[in-house]
Amino acid sequence: MSNENISADKNTNTIKILGAGPSGLTAAINLVKAGYNVTIYEKNADCGMRFRGDFQGLENWSSPIDILDDLRTMNISTDFSYKAIRHAEFYDYHLNKREVAFERPGLYLIRRGAMEGTLDSALKKQALDCGVTIHFKKRIHPSEVHIIAGGPMRVNGIVRGMVFTTKTDHVPILILNDNLAPKSFAYLLIGEGQGCLGTGLLNNFANADEYLTKTEQVFRQLLDLDIVDPQRFTGYFNFFLRPSYELNGKMIIGENAGFQDYLFAFGLRQAFTSGFLAAQSIIHHQSFDRLVKEKLLPQLKTSVSNRFFYQLMGNRGYSASLRKGRQFTDPVRRMGNQYKPSTVKRLVFPMAKMSLKVSEE
Repeated sequence: MSNENISADKNTNTIKILGAGPSGLTAAINLVKAGYNVTIYEKNADCGMRFRGDFQGLENWSSPIDILDDLRTMNISTDFSYKAIRHAEFYDYHLNKREVAFERPGLYLIRRGAMEGTLDSALKKQALDCGVTIHFKKRIHPSEVHIIAGGPMRVNGIVRGMVFTTKTDHVPILILNDNLAPKSFAYLLIGEGQGCLGTGLLNNFANADEYLTKTEQVFRQLLDLDIVDPQRFTGYFNFFLRPSYELNGKMIIGENAGFQDYLFAFGLRQAFTSGFLAAQSIIHHQSFDRLVKEKLLPQLKTSVSNRFFYQLMGNRGYSASLRKGRQFTDPVRRMGNQYKPSTVKRLVFPMAKMSLKVSEE
């Protein structure tokens, strides 16, 4: 893609971005630091309005680089609230437990939403402090911007869950059980008097509340769970591959581009990375498609193969995997190895894409 039309004069030209999520804000922060004027148009009244203080995870296994260090190299301040997760409990469908300790944090627990301390409010503050202009409650047509970061385009999966206040304190719990979370996982996350439990669904969305009720019952069975003022929420998983991530001279980033991990539906690392690459494309006059092909696409394709293998497992397979996992002293590194492209996964990818009906927009 030629960026001459949007980067010829960084003193007078304004880069316009649709969407003030993590990917759009990352692109904006980096462009402003490079001397560009940047304006973001956000349809909601604030950043993070899709969320109600939900817990999410900054996964720390798909790269040997710690995600917080990775963010700093992308000029993103890590002054948001987070909790390093070094222990977790995994359960199978028989509720057999496996306790896991990580040599380095397996993930960083963060909160999403417009309130203080969340990832979204911290990113907004950093962007405003460095000179980004954000127009809230303002819609703009994609044809009028340079970078499109408008959030999910479609629904490939959902998370049905609840946030609540609690006196319970516990390490994160994940349950691999297709009766609670078909081809996904159920989870319980607690921190600083706040809790979040949910179930992931890749199909049967109409019965999401039924699955959530079953999930809550199982967590109550596992521990004396105190739940006060529960508020239900629905999150969306959005994955697809594009022949090109440039559309009529526009760069498409974040969830709008389908940048998520297809195995476990984490997407924040890809959101930050895609926003950073979009900024680098403009600053250094490089092809965005080429940057995506080098930095993101191999892992995205590997996640399709990973998802294909995971869906073949079923409840018995999950149990066997948890039993086998007892052999590994460094689960984070072991998980990271699953995200490395390999000959086997490259060979499996065409069949996996067809079986999973991964579309190319």
